[in-house]
Amino acid sequence: MTSRVLGTALGVVGLLAAAACGSPTSGRSATELYAENCMRCHGDDGRGDPRQLTLAPNLDLTRSVMVARGARGSIYLRITQGYGSMPAFGHKLERGDVELLVEFVLRFQKG
Repeated sequence: MTSRVLGTALGVVGLLAAAACGSPTSGRSATELYAENCMRCHGDDGRGDPRQLTLAPNLDLTRSVMVARGARGSIYLRITQGYGSMPAFGHKLERGDVELLVEFVLRFQKG
């Protein structure tokens, strides 16, 4: 094998290994991430803080159209970029942490 072919083969193996590892995370569980970043507004059960619901009815994740549809991409964008009074968390959370939160939020689907 020439060094160029060997280098290319090693590069491909490296990329495949990196992809297999998934997105980087902080190592915290989805429950910990939700408690730290989401629970204050969305509540421990996803229904939102009752004191805030009159001003921000979208706090109730159990009534969210995105959650009901399982719209992972839209939920991911909402978490990373924020929306309305919801702050953006893209600067604070690792990609893998956001992915964990998306899966956690989808547990609030009415079933």
